[in-house]
Amino acid sequence: MIRDASEEMGGLVRSTLGPLGLDKMVVRRMPDDELRWFVSNDGSAIVEEFEGETSHPVAQWFIRAVEDHEADYGDGATTFVLLASELSSTAMDLIDDGVHPNDVIEGFSIGAQRTIERWNEMAMPLTNATGTLDRDRLRAIAMTGMTNGRETSWPLGEFADTVVEAVMRVSDPATRSIRLDHAKTVAVPGGSVGDSMLLDGVVLPGEVVVGEHLLPTTGPVLLVDASLKPRDLSADVNVTVENDADAERVANGRRDSEEIAAAIAATGAVAVVATGDADMAVAKELARRGTVLLRNVKHTDFEYIKQATGATHRGPIRPDTRIDPEILGHATVRFRDTGRDDDWIAFEPQARAGVPAVTLVVRGGTQAVAEEAERRIRDSKNALRACVITPKALPAGGAAEISAAHAVRSIAPRFDGREQLAVEAFADVLESIPRTLAANAGLDSLAAVADLRARYEAGHHRAAVSSDGTLIDDVTADGGGIDPYQIRVSGLIRAVEFVTNLVRIDSVLVDEREPSVDRVLEEPKVSPEEMFDG
Repeated sequence: MIRDASEEMGGLVRSTLGPLGLDKMVVRRMPDDELRWFVSNDGSAIVEEFEGETSHPVAQWFIRAVEDHEADYGDGATTFVLLASELSSTAMDLIDDGVHPNDVIEGFSIGAQRTIERWNEMAMPLTNATGTLDRDRLRAIAMTGMTNGRETSWPLGEFADTVVEAVMRVSDPATRSIRLDHAKTVAVPGGSVGDSMLLDGVVLPGEVVVGEHLLPTTGPVLLVDASLKPRDLSADVNVTVENDADAERVANGRRDSEEIAAAIAATGAVAVVATGDADMAVAKELARRGTVLLRNVKHTDFEYIKQATGATHRGPIRPDTRIDPEILGHATVRFRDTGRDDDWIAFEPQARAGVPAVTLVVRGGTQAVAEEAERRIRDSKNALRACVITPKALPAGGAAEISAAHAVRSIAPRFDGREQLAVEAFADVLESIPRTLAANAGLDSLAAVADLRARYEAGHHRAAVSSDGTLIDDVTADGGGIDPYQIRVSGLIRAVEFVTNLVRIDSVLVDEREPSVDRVLEEPKVSPEEMFDG
């Protein structure tokens, strides 16, 4: 059960690995009987598509593990799935041959530890002589993230420098911190992928309540994390005045709206952004005073605007409120043509110190193409984030695995027979990565791995399968062929932990009884005293 499910999960993504891997078309029938489909070679997108479509516990376990890895790193899911699949099958084979599960776990742990040690030894720094991040190497990693090494398949080569620039603008390499949520990607159909662009500030769909004619405008921006409504009127409604009390209430509401607008206008704000709703009377009064209003802005976009404008948000505004001008940000607010039918508003920050927000508008001939290009750019951003946090890289193309497998095999004889078998098996699993890369390139996978081993023994410690499907002595020779160290190590550790948990399962007990409320919720047949008696 465990072996079959693990092999099937690995089979879902095996043919997609590497620059010469194939795409998958995933088709799902929706509840309305319409077919939804997409084409991708992204391991996480393929695996996660089966969430809710399978009841197999091991498959669901795989899906959750992929989702966790994707949430943390956003890249490297395909390699993680393949390693977890190969380790699971290998563990079951060892157990069938009489190796105790504890020895399998111990052997795999030893192999993983030695692998990480070897990768630490061979890791390449991503910083230059001055200690700053090397833009050329970051560009190589960005290209791999976007094109998977197939630069002719996706015309994103010219955009790699732009993606690096976007990530660096929202990063602080000195503290190794990064806010990728402030480098937003937006898919826009129309044009070609090469038309994608980087825009300063926040660009988001939005509607100016009143006062479109005031845009573009430059000046202070006020952010309100609340609604903008008078106290006596809770919604924009048609009021029929039936008595003096109603008339007074309406008059008070109008007066409150005017005073709220006056309090805002006193700050000199040219734009107000509110997370809640806004009374139309307030919006009209603001427009009369030269201020545009955006309402019902999502909190994620609200935080994004804060970062771009440098503003500090405040809570509800009442007629007697005094607003501190120091909390206002500053931006140029304008309509931005993104090729979509709806209105998009741009908040372009002034030149100032700090980390600005940026928006990557990703174009494509169709919605599907634009979304796939956006996904590829997100992968590239995630890979770069890992490089900012841990500025080290490993050679790609299976070179890191060949080197680690050699190191693991060299220590295997130090352990007793059963652990030694597990350690050696772990080395074989590491080589499944270059073996798969070679197979996807149309090579004889076993002969290719043997060739790479020989090259490694001859001193070529970065020998690998190149992006064009040939075996070369140094995959990094042309300045490319590198992967983020943090993502590779994390994928390995997660795969070992995943399999360790599986190996600890002694057997699977299946309760095939029909579930019923009475059986699930029934009370114990004996009293607590009888349950614990003697």
